[in-house]
Formats: sequence, C-alpha cells, structure tokens
Amino acid sequence: MWPKVSIIWLNYNSSKIMPIVLKSLQSIADLDYPSDKLELIVIDNGSTDGSFERIKEFLEKRDNLRKKIIRLSKNLGFTSGNNIGFTARDKESKYVLLLNNDAVLFQNGLKTLIEYAEVNNNVACLQGVVLKYGTRLIDTAGNFIDELLWSHLLGQSCEYPWILRKPIYVTYVSGSCALYRVESVVRCLGNKLFIDEFFGYGDDNVLGLMMWNHGYKSIAIPEAVASHAGSLTFGRGSTFSLYLNERSRIALTQITNTRYRNVVLLHTMNYMLRSLAAYALKGLKIRPGSYIRARVKAMIDGIKLARKLRSKGVFIDIYKAPIIRVPLRYFWWSFIARRIATKCFDNWNVRILNYLTVE
Repeated sequence: MWPKVSIIWLNYNSSKIMPIVLKSLQSIADLDYPSDKLELIVIDNGSTDGSFERIKEFLEKRDNLRKKIIRLSKNLGFTSGNNIGFTARDKESKYVLLLNNDAVLFQNGLKTLIEYAEVNNNVACLQGVVLKYGTRLIDTAGNFIDELLWSHLLGQSCEYPWILRKPIYVTYVSGSCALYRVESVVRCLGNKLFIDEFFGYGDDNVLGLMMWNHGYKSIAIPEAVASHAGSLTFGRGSTFSLYLNERSRIALTQITNTRYRNVVLLHTMNYMLRSLAAYALKGLKIRPGSYIRARVKAMIDGIKLARKLRSKGVFIDIYKAPIIRVPLRYFWWSFIARRIATKCFDNWNVRILNYLTVE
C-alpha cells in the first residue's frame, strides 16, 4: 500500500524560465506512483508576468493529476508560500514533497524516496541525489552546516554516480526536492514547515536544525531522484539573493549556540571589503553601491529578525545535528574564514562517508 503524498510546488514570476517550469510540472504528471495517492498543490506567490495563467492552462489539460491551485495576492516568499501549501495538504497525506519550479523529478524519484522512508520510521527528512539540470553532475547529495552557519553541498559538481554508496545523516535536506514526514513536522513546528519571517534562504537549513533538536533525523540516500537548475527565482548573484542569504545567516547565528556567533558581523564586514577590492581589481557584475547597501541592510535586518525570533522563544542547539567544526585556532584569520570552513568541509568528506553512514 503506497501512502498518500502531497507535492508542494511554488511559483513566482517564472515566465522567463517557462520551458523548465512546464517540464517540472510534466515530471509530476509522469511519476510512477498511484495517481489516487498523489496530489499536487500549486502555490502562486502573486505572479504578475502571466506565468500563473500559463501554468493553470497547462495543468487543466492533465486530467490524471489531482491538483489544488492557490493564487496569493502578493509574494509571501518561499517560507510562507510553502506553509500555505502545507496547510492545504490532504489531511490523509503521510508525506509532503517540496519541489522547486526549476527542478524536474525522475520517473521513479518519488517511489525511491518513499520506499526508504517507509522502512525507516526514524527518518523525518529525506533527499536523494539532485543533479544539475541537463548534466550528470551533482547539485547536492546532502547538505551540511558549519559553525559559522554557512551551508555546504556534499558532492557538488562531482560526476554521478559518486563514491557515496549508502545513506548518510546530513544537517538538512535540500528544499529543491525534499521529502518530509508530516507527523514529525507537525510535532516540531505545528501546522507549518518554515519560520515565516525568514522569507527565503532561511528555510530548509533552519528546518533541518530544528528537526534534529526534536530528535528527528535527516537522511540523504545515494540514488538520483531529480535534477535542478537552481537560483532562477531570486536570480543567481543578485543583490536580493545576497541580502536574503546574509540576513538569514546573521539571524540564525544569533538564535543558536554556535560558539562563533559574536564575530559573524566582523566576517560580514571583511567580506564586504574584500568584495569591493575584487570589484576594483577584476570587476564584478554587482556595483559597489548596491552591494554595500545590501550587506549593511542584511546586518541590520538580521539582528532585528533574531531579536524578534528570540522574543518568541526560538532557540536552536546546532550541536544536536551533524555539523562541521571550524578549529578555533584558525578562526582569528577572519578574512579567510569562509575558505577555512570550506577546507574543513572538504577534509570532512571522508569522515562523512565513514562515520555518518546510516546503519
């Protein structure tokens, strides 16, 4: 007996990437999974570019697909949009699958995830290998966070199949294509998936940490289940994505017990100066003025967001999750902290495969 699954699929002003958006929807319609056990929940975040109308027209022709289409009056972000989708799920759904509108499921992708989840009741969050769209290169085989609250994607840009042969524990699963056990999510966060205030770039990583805090495990399995274009909604390298990413990281460091939270702002300042120097020497697409404003606003808003969340009693113990330790002796070299953290992650890959393997 296959369990019921709700797929939550979020859209916002996607007309420029409509071919891959329609491929993503078609991949759901083509899934090798019982149609009576599957529903698609489309949340449109107030699109104004005609993409919603195109998507609705496309879905109306897929009679074999159970679907709910919800159009919001404005853009509520990745977090609140998916929360609305989670609330709208079939109450008999045992799992929800998040799928980005620039991600394409493989035909057996959902079955592969469900089969593993069904025989491993201690698993609350699950992902397979996600490939870079149109290639055999890995986008992510599982995600880890270091003590600076930077994220690292396991296996990124390696060719699939990779050296990973068994499921492993990860800090969090990639929201581009992730399966969540509804019961575990409800016990952890109530009737929602994410903290609304993060908007974007503070969603799947925060959820993973919070799930570990409640004793729920996140797992990555070695089978490929989807491909992902990546960063097409907010824009790769845009000042808005930079702002959201940095704001969320600053806020997260202030609501956790990471031993390095008091120097994160120093690192942000160092990166600002280094990036401006790089602009002067090599040239960047982002102009210095907009870049500085985005960084400064991220610092201010990140601190404000952290205060708001702390007032609500939000606190996360990151050390309950598998995280990457950054040696204290290196940390004072703040201008190369990111490079050191990445090196620690690279060195940790062998440990990941050896010690985080799921028995």
